[in-house]
Amino acid sequence: MIEETGRVERIEGDYIWVSPASAGGACVSCKSSANCSSNLLTTLLQRHQTKSVRVENNINAKVNDLIVIGIHPQGLLSGSALIYLLPVFFLFIFAVIGDQFFGEIGSIIIGLAGLILGFLISKSIATSSLMKSRLKLIGLRRAA
Repeated sequence: MIEETGRVERIEGDYIWVSPASAGGACVSCKSSANCSSNLLTTLLQRHQTKSVRVENNINAKVNDLIVIGIHPQGLLSGSALIYLLPVFFLFIFAVIGDQFFGEIGSIIIGLAGLILGFLISKSIATSSLMKSRLKLIGLRRAA
């Protein structure tokens, strides 16, 4: 589980809105932070500094509480593979088919069409409820 500390900004029904508790914490001074998955959740939260992320309030957090939120690494890995590898796979397959039937120019044009199709398919899969549930942020506990 990739974990990060956040501060509860507001409560809406069964959900809380969480913003980053710090500007990177210990990861800022770490030499390996660019290659570390622990820094990934902090980066995700900092991207949304003007708007917080929504997390189910399963730990009964209150406004201004420091909480630890997490995301499953398997969901993050499969989401990354979907976004990056599926379009490249479609590009390669369509380019090979285009080369077989239409030569080099056909390979380029049909390969680009495959790339676009791969992006559209990965977008539709990424917005599906199954993928959203795999990329769901989870409130783990209150920070000590």
